[in-house]
Amino acid sequence: MPASMDSMRRSSVRFLIGLLLIRFYWCSGVGDEGAAFPVVVSTWPFREAVRAAWRVVSASEGGGSAIDAVVAGCSACEELRCDGTVGPGGSPDENGETTLDALVMNGATMEIGAVAAMRYVRDGIKAAKLVMEHTEHTLLVGEKATAFAISMGLPGPTNLSSPESIEKWEKWRQNYCQPNFWKNVVPVGECGPYRPINLASVEVEDSVKNEVDGNQDGLCQGYYESDNLLEPIKSYSKIVNRHNHDTISMAVIDKMGHIAVGTSTNGATFKIPGRVGDGPIPGASSYGDDEVGACGATGDGDIMMRFLPW
Repeated sequence: MPASMDSMRRSSVRFLIGLLLIRFYWCSGVGDEGAAFPVVVSTWPFREAVRAAWRVVSASEGGGSAIDAVVAGCSACEELRCDGTVGPGGSPDENGETTLDALVMNGATMEIGAVAAMRYVRDGIKAAKLVMEHTEHTLLVGEKATAFAISMGLPGPTNLSSPESIEKWEKWRQNYCQPNFWKNVVPVGECGPYRPINLASVEVEDSVKNEVDGNQDGLCQGYYESDNLLEPIKSYSKIVNRHNHDTISMAVIDKMGHIAVGTSTNGATFKIPGRVGDGPIPGASSYGDDEVGACGATGDGDIMMRFLPW
């Protein structure tokens, strides 16, 4: 092997080891003597969210808990609709509807609360905290998550769409629902309904329609009308940048050295309705443990869930 090539490979290995050590020290070290607590860390430059969490955790009268700080920080991002990817009013799905995913985790007790594909309630992170505090479950989804959140005192039901999100959706529809998240289906380059390649369209649609009608007693009437907002429409190119990362992930260490993490998102833009991303999945979006540390990330949630990178 040429000396220059060997030197380059050694340099690459040292660089990789350095990155791993940086990640290790960022993710650990809780409880070391002399450690400076509290700490608030957030993905992306969501400064107002960090400030909201800091105000809670650094209060002069003892300071608030890490959990309360995470909820305050993520709530601020939901209210501000950070980058249009957090809270109501952004990231419409294929039906033009905005839904929410959120998670909160207590690193002292390892308790987790989460909601996914939640409709009609604006406070995703608060709903997740209610799941953690008042149930023995980890994750509630869809309209049942909505009903739970409202029964526990959160405001709703309310429309989570905004003029901006609807305008974005309408332009996408005018572009033949491209790009979208479908694969191995027809029609290609158009709006749905879609079917698997080589499967008879009429047979599939009639079969599904009969099954829906038979089980729902007509409640889903109009689902197949072409001008219905609930029409299946939909495939998506995955270009990740600061405007489509789809979540805030936050980690807090309070004055007692306890850790909490949280995530909140309105999900991937033009996602297939019912899709759940990494946001409410422990270990995919964020994870915290008092004995180890905390990590969080944003990105392609469907990939991150396959590897649970933390």
